Amino acid sequence: MEARDERRLKHKRRLLVKRLGRTEAFLRGSVVLMKRRCVRPACRRCRSGERHPTRVLTVSRKGKTQTVYLGEKRVEAARRMVESYRRLTAWLEEIGRINLLLLKGGRLEPKGAADGRKERGP
Repeated sequence: MEARDERRLKHKRRLLVKRLGRTEAFLRGSVVLMKRRCVRPACRRCRSGERHPTRVLTVSRKGKTQTVYLGEKRVEAARRMVESYRRLTAWLEEIGRINLLLLKGGRLEPKGAADGRKERGP
């Protein structure tokens, strides 16, 4: 790997690490539209078979899914936090890719795969 390429990769890595440090509000999960029955026994919608649309956040921890009611006021904040989490994981993957390139001296693809063909598996 040329010194110029190494400097460029290290600079890109520093920029990504700075971005990581500036991101505070993030959350792993998904914002989902669920349709539920309400608690009122005389509800016309529920008696007709329809459901009430409800936005929730689902988060999986230790094999259990936790559902958090969001309401209209918290939907956008939850979406922003989920998107921030996805962006953070993409940045971490990119930092890991850069570190691997630096460690291997600039060669990420297997030998013989430089022409764009995928390596054959067993």
